[in-house]
Amino acid sequence: MNNMVIVALLICTLASSGCTTLEPIEASPDEVQSQLLSGQLVQPGDRVRLVTADGTVHEFRITQVDQEQGLVIGKDARVPIADVVAVETREVSIGRSALLGAGIGYGVAVLIAILIAPAVLLGAG
Repeated sequence: MNNMVIVALLICTLASSGCTTLEPIEASPDEVQSQLLSGQLVQPGDRVRLVTADGTVHEFRITQVDQEQGLVIGKDARVPIADVVAVETREVSIGRSALLGAGIGYGVAVLIAILIAPAVLLGAG
């Protein structure tokens, strides 16, 4: 029984930690490029979607922002900052995470009740 509760809590925690949404950065291309170069906009480890002037969309986790060479670098991507016209960053959505966690918790509670109720009723009778 205790193992089932631990597994249920683990599932809720993992599911709720995965609720993210892409948030666009509201700025002109020049402002976006300036903020990227200054290191104010993104940091290594951030998940981003970069749109370049030619319309190409690059989505990756940043490993480095090289200000000297003017590049945003990911595992398999190197995007020149001068080409970036729009940036979206992944942010944890607290509201979605809470709703998902509550929904999963409710579902697990119902499942436990369905599994345990017959055993309790049979044991009492």
